[in-house]
Amino acid sequence: MHVTKLFCLTVCLLLTGSGSRAAVFLGDLVTHFHQVRGGLYAIDEKTFFIENFNYDGAGITVYVYIYLIGDEVDETGGGIIVNWSSSMMTVPERRYNSENVTISLLNGPETAANLNISNIQAFTIWCEPFELFFGSLILPANVSIPSVDTSSPTAAPVVQHCAQLHDDLQVFWTTNSSHIKIKQCGCISDDQYMAFGISGDDAITFMVGADVVVAWVEQDGVANAVDYYINERQQCRGGEGVCPDTLLSQSGTDDITIIGGGVSDGMTCVEYERSLTTSDPRDSPYLLNNQTQFVAWALGPLAAEEGLRNLALFHTEWPRSGANFQLNFAQGSQCVEPLQCIDEMVCAWEGANMTAMEPTTFFVKIGSSGGLRGYQAITGLSGWGIALYINDTLIPVLRVRRGVTYTFIVEAGNDVNDRPRYHPFYITDSIEGGILLDTPEDRLRKNEQVFAGFDLDSNQPTAAGRYCEHVETSSSGDVATNCSSRLEDYLSTLTVSCRGDESEAAILQWTPDDNTPDLVYYQCANHFHLGWSIEVVNGTDSGMGNITDPGMGNITDPGMGNITDPGMGNITDPGMGNITDPGMGNTTNPGMGNITDPGMGNITDPGMGNTTNTTDNMGNGVQNNTTDVDMRNNTDIGMRNITNNVTGMDMDSGETSSHMMEVWLILLASITSLIVTINL
Repeated sequence: MHVTKLFCLTVCLLLTGSGSRAAVFLGDLVTHFHQVRGGLYAIDEKTFFIENFNYDGAGITVYVYIYLIGDEVDETGGGIIVNWSSSMMTVPERRYNSENVTISLLNGPETAANLNISNIQAFTIWCEPFELFFGSLILPANVSIPSVDTSSPTAAPVVQHCAQLHDDLQVFWTTNSSHIKIKQCGCISDDQYMAFGISGDDAITFMVGADVVVAWVEQDGVANAVDYYINERQQCRGGEGVCPDTLLSQSGTDDITIIGGGVSDGMTCVEYERSLTTSDPRDSPYLLNNQTQFVAWALGPLAAEEGLRNLALFHTEWPRSGANFQLNFAQGSQCVEPLQCIDEMVCAWEGANMTAMEPTTFFVKIGSSGGLRGYQAITGLSGWGIALYINDTLIPVLRVRRGVTYTFIVEAGNDVNDRPRYHPFYITDSIEGGILLDTPEDRLRKNEQVFAGFDLDSNQPTAAGRYCEHVETSSSGDVATNCSSRLEDYLSTLTVSCRGDESEAAILQWTPDDNTPDLVYYQCANHFHLGWSIEVVNGTDSGMGNITDPGMGNITDPGMGNITDPGMGNITDPGMGNITDPGMGNTTNPGMGNITDPGMGNITDPGMGNTTNTTDNMGNGVQNNTTDVDMRNNTDIGMRNITNNVTGMDMDSGETSSHMMEVWLILLASITSLIVTINL
């Protein structure tokens, strides 16, 4: 193929991320396919620059492909691939509209990193599957290319070091006398982050006090690297917690310059650089004196909620069980092999339910959120690594009844000066909670209703007790990541640790009423997303699961000659004629003459709750006006099993026997009436 030679030797001044630098104009790319065009420059012997690069993004497996002097420039192969960026080999499959692009030979592969631009004959944008040039340029001969400026922060040595911090996280770095260039690569999705930096303690790996960079790539391909400082183990709010430097209460500076990033084969990489030392007192220096430094790292979810979007939430992976990580940034190290990112489905635990139709006492504590299988998987919301426990169970759904008073013994932290452990308990219609963190604008947006545990007039919580925490043990991590384990298995690995005396527990009483919505939430007033839902029903609601009698629906008479009740045994009367009673609703027997009992007639019994007037036209009264509104805790499937399954409640056995006797008397009277009628 013939490629036009362009001999433009113009020396230009380019404005790049590191300031103005002299660069040599090599020529304009020749367009072949997919609208590829742009002006190609050499910034130095290792760096190409494409000015106003255009590409429609419609190609697949497209590379920067170079040919050395003396090689045949042939579309069928024989050239050398140059990585598009430090994190991506191929040209991204997206549209470029007059964008400036920097391509460094140092990004690799190794063959390219050891070359100089003055050794290169041709620069092409090449599609491998179809062996086609989308754009190309034969470089001018005898051009004086600037040497690499070693004082520039963008200039990096060829040697690149790597550390494997986790199965899903590697960190690469290069240094010069003034800057460090870092690339984080992780097996994360577009709603997750990876973080790396200097530990908050000189002697161990410690999160609080750590200076880290939180990095991620958004769904549209935009790479992010943000300077963070961790001053408390909590969500960033009001300038405290895990916050970007620019959001701290004593505002700092973001000293990170992002270079680029992308996603390839499930692996996300983001590259950035920073001065070894900065003027921000919260930034820890990177040492190049052959001294090891303790580092901190984490993987976790990004917040998606309005007002919190893309803030780092509590990590799901981090150095567990006191593991310490040290790196020597001067000597470095090498990773054995690249990451292998496998898309694994999260196997969520089944959430717990607690039903209480009678006055009940609930005990509230704080504890671990159970990793990816716990809070986040159960609720579908972004958690913070901790969550509320009710009766030693992680965020159960509570099912309660209007008009019944419930007591909450709250032991989740009452020291307002220890904000990470301060968890006042309240009941609200907000799925977020965290009312103490809301700005006036947040209050207007959420229009939150509070039903217990918080005084809106004084803006103060009323249910904050001593601190009791469900703490993970050494076996908790393995159980939390084992898809065959159950929530109960995980809970059994936890231990409870309390501060203070039992007398310091707070007591909150709440009686849902007609003004209480069907769905509310128990939450922490000082953090977002620590609690879960409460379902509120009326006293006669049979949808709660513990009041069940589908219409006495096991009494059937197919063909109107046989009444069969598998819950009552087998009552069969072939002389009954044509009795139709689906669920004992309306019984009509035209085969018996003029006997009409439109109810057996008006027996309304979801669970034998209300039995009213059964009188037939023969004048035989059958249990007139029997009403039992207190059978609400009984389960009657076919009138065979009468049980009380209110979670956490004890029911007096005498009361149970009394209810059972009432049911059997009603049933016996109805059967006796039928038999008497038949004999007549």
